[in-house]
Amino acid sequence: MNLVKIGVIVNTHGLRGTFKVKSFTDFNEMRFQKGNQLFIDFKGEKLPITVTKFKIVKGIVHLDVEEYKHINEIEKFKSSDLYISEEMIHELDDDEFYFTELIGMDVYEKDTNIGTCIDVLELPQGELLVVKRKSLKNALIPFRKEFVENVDKDKGTIHIISMEGLLWG
Repeated sequence: MNLVKIGVIVNTHGLRGTFKVKSFTDFNEMRFQKGNQLFIDFKGEKLPITVTKFKIVKGIVHLDVEEYKHINEIEKFKSSDLYISEEMIHELDDDEFYFTELIGMDVYEKDTNIGTCIDVLELPQGELLVVKRKSLKNALIPFRKEFVENVDKDKGTIHIISMEGLLWG
């Protein structure tokens, strides 16, 4: 079964075993819906959990699950990643992408391969592509139309717009 990361457990809340989750998805209502099965990556093992309720407090998902009912049972899961089954994702519009689709794509400036996208950072100012370059520091490229000309899912490529100072170093 293929899994897609949707968040990370950042803390606990209360004594009843509520997880605090930093969500990586724009579809919280869909992903954390009552009855959905999620998976906790704990020491390399994918542990299934079933959502009983969730709410969002100051941008953090508060998640209760069927399997764990007390803070003592869940503290060990802090910093663990949270996944859904790949079958639960839905198709996006042509100009929308899951971050997992972008990771691993080759990044080009005109016809020159400048590296590979190894991560996507979500910041208040917007998303940044982290591009691993050969023998240079990683480049941070804003994932905006002013900087990204084209993303080709079929070819696995991202073409950026050449700008002075964008790829310093």
